[in-house]
Amino acid sequence: MQKELSVIYVNYNTADQILDSVASLRLNTTDVDYEIIVADNNSQNDPAMELLLADKDIKVVKLDGNYGFGTANNAGFHECCGEYVFLMNPDTICLDNSIKVLLDKLKEDETIGVLGPNLINSDGFPTHAFRRRGDGIMTELNFALFGLPYKLVYGENFEYNHTNEQLDVAYVCGAAMMMRRETFEKVGGFDENFFMYYEDQDLCNRIRQTGVRIVNEPSAVIKHLEGTSITVSEKRQDFIIQSRKKYFLKTMPKWHYSVANILTGMLLFAGETVYKLCGKKEKAKVYSCRRKLIAKYE
Repeated sequence: MQKELSVIYVNYNTADQILDSVASLRLNTTDVDYEIIVADNNSQNDPAMELLLADKDIKVVKLDGNYGFGTANNAGFHECCGEYVFLMNPDTICLDNSIKVLLDKLKEDETIGVLGPNLINSDGFPTHAFRRRGDGIMTELNFALFGLPYKLVYGENFEYNHTNEQLDVAYVCGAAMMMRRETFEKVGGFDENFFMYYEDQDLCNRIRQTGVRIVNEPSAVIKHLEGTSITVSEKRQDFIIQSRKKYFLKTMPKWHYSVANILTGMLLFAGETVYKLCGKKEKAKVYSCRRKLIAKYE
């Protein structure tokens, strides 16, 4: 039986978070005919998994290994029956009827390919919901320079929409992204060569190339607890840098990747030094870790 909307989660030992997210979704989402699908990446020793499996209104798609974010989302999509799909991270919380807001906005505008909400963190402050410009040398230099260049260009609206109007963006964060079923099918879903990170940007790139827009809707707000499913910073950075290499080599000339490595490595070293001198050891550690990983994956 076809549903209006399929909400898809990817699980890897985060069943407790998904149950919290689903509870918030059920409490706040009205006037939407939806189904909930969880694509499970072969979770092991997850104490809340039995509770998840016991919920008869949640369809769990079991994979035989941990294949990452994109592959699992594709598997969940193949089992869904919604006219529209909403991809949600386990660590997201619905605060109001934002899913309905997104769905209505998407229905009324055929030029939108992907629609995402504003995201706030666990403390209620704005967090990364999208990027106005995709990754490349300029974006990497921007972050290595503490985000100052793009602050001059985009002001406070580079990653979060502080206006009351929709913004066309480079991509929306994969933690909460909605699209038509046919849009996802048209581009073949996620590129399964990405295990984790950059797959949302790659998907939005390919969808935009079909002639539609990637848009942020500021009237919809969802809480993103950010990274609670990955607790080891070094491991997270390793995933990011591996996917960075795949993304650069897929979408840009090889020389671009080489130049980006040199320039970004130099600026990360400079930033690391500044943070050490300022006594900000944790930030220096992040810069150091990222710089070493870029060198590792050259």
